[in-house]
Amino acid sequence: MQVELSFLDHFFAKTLLEKETLYTEERALSVAKLISLSRQGHLCARVEQLGEAILSLPPSFLKESDQSAIIQDGERFYLQKNWFYETFILNHIKRLKALGPPSFFDRSLFENELLKSKLLPQQADAVRSVLTSSLTLICGGPGTGKTYTASQLVSYLLASLRRSEKKSFRVCLSAPTGKAAAHFQSILSSNNGLDPAFQLETTTLHRLLKLQPRENRLFSGRLIDADLVIVDEASMIDVPLLAHLLQSISDQTLLVLMGDPDQLPPVESGSLFGEMASCFGVFLERSLRTEKTDLHNLANAVKQGQDQELFRILRSGIHLPWVFDSTLVEKLYHEIGPIVSYERPDPKQCIEKYGRYRILNALRQGPFGVDALNRQIFHLLQQKKQKGQWWAIPILVTVNDTRSELYNGTCGVLIGQNLKEAVAYFPDHSEEGVRLFRSPPAYEMAFCLSIHKSQGSEFEEVLALFPEGSENFGREALYTAVTRSKKNVRIIAKEEILQKMLSCHGRKRSGFIERSSL
Repeated sequence: MQVELSFLDHFFAKTLLEKETLYTEERALSVAKLISLSRQGHLCARVEQLGEAILSLPPSFLKESDQSAIIQDGERFYLQKNWFYETFILNHIKRLKALGPPSFFDRSLFENELLKSKLLPQQADAVRSVLTSSLTLICGGPGTGKTYTASQLVSYLLASLRRSEKKSFRVCLSAPTGKAAAHFQSILSSNNGLDPAFQLETTTLHRLLKLQPRENRLFSGRLIDADLVIVDEASMIDVPLLAHLLQSISDQTLLVLMGDPDQLPPVESGSLFGEMASCFGVFLERSLRTEKTDLHNLANAVKQGQDQELFRILRSGIHLPWVFDSTLVEKLYHEIGPIVSYERPDPKQCIEKYGRYRILNALRQGPFGVDALNRQIFHLLQQKKQKGQWWAIPILVTVNDTRSELYNGTCGVLIGQNLKEAVAYFPDHSEEGVRLFRSPPAYEMAFCLSIHKSQGSEFEEVLALFPEGSENFGREALYTAVTRSKKNVRIIAKEEILQKMLSCHGRKRSGFIERSSL
């Protein structure tokens, strides 16, 4: 297979081998490929990816130890940090899967509540599985009822609490982004907030684990103070964050990871949620959004790699015959219909308008990537607006800012007549429905979003762009874009690009399944 190498990949490979007096050009090329694949998020690689020269390294060099830079496990080769994370995660998963439910839950009361419920059979199975071990994965695509199932789970656990042993029931609801975490809070609070024993905390994973950027707290011994931890959008969790989360779960805490294993893997390392799901996930497969069966069929065709069905649906009208050339920005501008007026726009109406429709893009960089298109669309807006007119543009927060309670992935609008004096508004639970920020945390324009950043969001309508280069992200990128829409999706891409995306997976490689006995 083709592995793209940078100067640094070659440099580090040569430095490592020269230090051990093992340098040859062939060995350096194999090690450089391993470094490159790790940089792309893969935890390990095989001989067919690295070349036969990797096998000529002496076994003593590849043996697991504190000094080993590269570790061989059967046919797989790891950089040491990746081997450590994969092993650490496997050990904690085995620990949690071996634990039964805490004694303060009455299983018979739980079953009685479950029998009275109106849950679908798969949803009931998912809820029941939570009391079989301390770690549960609830998996399903949009519309399969993951959020509803989670809210019912909390109710049943609360009802089955042995009050003589446990006076309160503390739930931590979290997600990789603040937006995804906040999405659930109102449902859980409304269903369970009347019981004084119920305590709910909603936060991002980094905040829950008290992690600062570039900080490593492994082996800190800090445990999350909760009886139940539910993590939504768990497919977005990278390997280091998953390791931190698992070690923070005590033997008396239940952990439920929820997500869609068919979505894009994390931008960083690993795609372990999907591999964990294939080992012991509980799946919700029935979509409850019956009014949009065409979208459901499209998502299934992508998920199953059914190219004939995919192109049949696309040719029914959702595949636009646009091309990626100099005319694209003008077309996108008219599709968006940016808000420009002589009167100051109403921020709540602006947020609602931009929240209904979004352009998604598989690429971040390049002439037709997210960054370039956002700049060009805004530049065109400035050219078209008249003197004295106001504009409102969509923006996306790019950091977690606890002071302002705005988190990475939160969408809002920027309103002004020029960038220097513009102010930001974000959704709020107040009577006005919006909150004003004259100095908001770091943000970017969001006429167009990367598909990665769109995870955890839903829009009424989606226009999905797949320029050349999108094929490297596999069918997961196509599936994620399609499933961001609640009503309508349209796609701009060459058919050969879509064919290539459909024929390959974007998951990162690991040895999790082979090393796991779960």
